[in-house]
Amino acid sequence: MRKFSVSLLCLLFLVASLSFDASAQTRRKHSRFGRKSRTAAMIVGGAAVGGLIGGKKGAAIGAGGAGTYAFNRRAARRHFSPRTRTIGATASGASLGAGVGGAVGHGRGAAAGALLGGTGGYLYRRHKRSLPRRY
Repeated sequence: MRKFSVSLLCLLFLVASLSFDASAQTRRKHSRFGRKSRTAAMIVGGAAVGGLIGGKKGAAIGAGGAGTYAFNRRAARRHFSPRTRTIGATASGASLGAGVGGAVGHGRGAAAGALLGGTGGYLYRRHKRSLPRRY
């Protein structure tokens, strides 16, 4: 236990020493990620955090939640076609539903959750499409 805590502390110091400089003279206007890779990074990050917290089912829940957010945000309207956003929202909803259903009811619950989650993601995306844009 002592070796683990010492190695964790060393890793924390290493990450802190590699942090970016917050100087006001070298600010960047744009993100380091591209437009579409930022969405992929959100989904992968959600899956990683969910996997660390809850295992396989947590990874599905994290990826589904992050994907639902990523495909329904304002920037996604500009950079993804409507068909891609619909497919992404449906797949994210299915992943989220499968994770929750698997946590509650194992195999059959995961299948039922995937069906309900995918349907819910699709209906939510259709509902968001019909709302007028407010500028």
